[in-house]
Amino acid sequence: MNYLNFDVDAFNHKPADNGDQFSVRVASSPVGEQRLNQADRVKLPLSVRQRVEVLRRRKLSFAELIRLGEELGQALFPPSVRSFLSASLSRLRSDDEGLRIRLRLDTYGLAELPWEFVYLPLPDMPGERRGPEGFLALNRRVSLVRYESQASPLAPLEAVRPLRLVALLASPQSPDYAPLDVEKERQNIAAAVKDVPALRPDFYPDATVDTLLDALVEPAQIFHFSGHGEFKGEMGDRYGSTEGAGAVVLVDEAGRPKPFPAQKLALNLNARGVRLAVLTACEVGQRDAASAWAGVVTALTHAGIPAVVGMQFRVRDRNAIAFSRAFYRALAAGQSIDAAVTDGRFAIFNLGDDDERDWGVPVLYLRAEDGVLFPQEPAASGASLESLRKFVPQMAVKGLDIGAMAESLGASAGEEAPGYRGLRDGGFSKGGTLRPATKGGAPVDKRALREAMMKAFSLDEIEILCSDVQEALAQDGVELQVNLDVIGGDSKGVQVLNLITYLERRGHLGYLEQAVREARPGSV
Repeated sequence: MNYLNFDVDAFNHKPADNGDQFSVRVASSPVGEQRLNQADRVKLPLSVRQRVEVLRRRKLSFAELIRLGEELGQALFPPSVRSFLSASLSRLRSDDEGLRIRLRLDTYGLAELPWEFVYLPLPDMPGERRGPEGFLALNRRVSLVRYESQASPLAPLEAVRPLRLVALLASPQSPDYAPLDVEKERQNIAAAVKDVPALRPDFYPDATVDTLLDALVEPAQIFHFSGHGEFKGEMGDRYGSTEGAGAVVLVDEAGRPKPFPAQKLALNLNARGVRLAVLTACEVGQRDAASAWAGVVTALTHAGIPAVVGMQFRVRDRNAIAFSRAFYRALAAGQSIDAAVTDGRFAIFNLGDDDERDWGVPVLYLRAEDGVLFPQEPAASGASLESLRKFVPQMAVKGLDIGAMAESLGASAGEEAPGYRGLRDGGFSKGGTLRPATKGGAPVDKRALREAMMKAFSLDEIEILCSDVQEALAQDGVELQVNLDVIGGDSKGVQVLNLITYLERRGHLGYLEQAVREARPGSV
């Protein structure tokens, strides 16, 4: 499934005795975005945090869960944001296209809430008839992910083969920890990936601290932990908030529990090649109201792992096993990380009764530009003049001879035609001239472009660049607003990254590269 990004910013959080207030806006979507001054100011009543505490203890009925989801949904998707959401969903063209809602929560007090339970009732659905169909996390056309803003850029993910999966399994022998069927989870993972020759799973039962180092002697692209997790802390200054730190529970040489702090795990996984971390352990997805990186999942995100999946509350052992089985089965079948998480949610949902809440416990933190964690090696291009002739019968596009055009692009019979992909993807402006290359020809080096803009341009000059890009687009018949108010961001680095992402999603990044080259020759 191909997901289109829908970015929701929640900011300017003001906690109060009777609840929370914050601003929310659509920062980017398939149908446009909102300026900062168009953000809605919303209120989240104190009853939400009260219900979350009941949910944490598994005491919330199904009807009460829907009510909690509705309150979260009313705050995160006020009418203006919901109209963007409805219009974006209506733009999806087929069953293999979805919408990735990226929650960008700039306040810890907001990020600690379980937004995965957001509920948007269907139009004209009576309250007494509302069922699970309103939960966004159970909509296969929607992926609800968290995007944690940080100073480091989104690094491009190159193809790598073979892939190595490292799975640490630990079930400590202690009356303080319930026994876990980690062997069953090992069998499920092994069965799910056995037919994927490009993936090698290595399992490490009774995992100790030394085992962790042994497992990471070789680079690993996927890290999995099956066992107990914990988040120990105290109540924060406000009701429903927590301040503490997370850990995974390994074992010592005698099999006794050995909590291993989130920060230490993050340091050990840093620069090991890990692109996906999956932790089917309780509370590893929990975070506190005082620090962005105190939880296990957020600590691993901070360490640069592009995708991290973890559990924000306690989860039943059978549900963790069901999630893992469905998740890896979906990944092995070639599905995206978004779809794999959704399959895992449905595995839990289908297993339990209506009051089961564990399907909403998994959280996905994603900092990959398009959700593709393990890209394939690019197919060898060999578009010859003959293939151009076959693709465009009669060799005519807007009165231009394709043979002559191919030769002008450096192709002759039997040679590669660099512009072929651009022709196939409609790389022409309304005037018939070639657009700057983004899909066709040489791809834009986004990292080099970002570095050049950061080093060689002030914010005022970047605003001028935006005007140049908008004017060039208009000359080619493309009406698109390009300015820093539309792009958004609270720092130069974020604004530059947002601008590059904004234009790339629309297929116009080449215009920005061209504007930079003209303004600062040799900078890119």
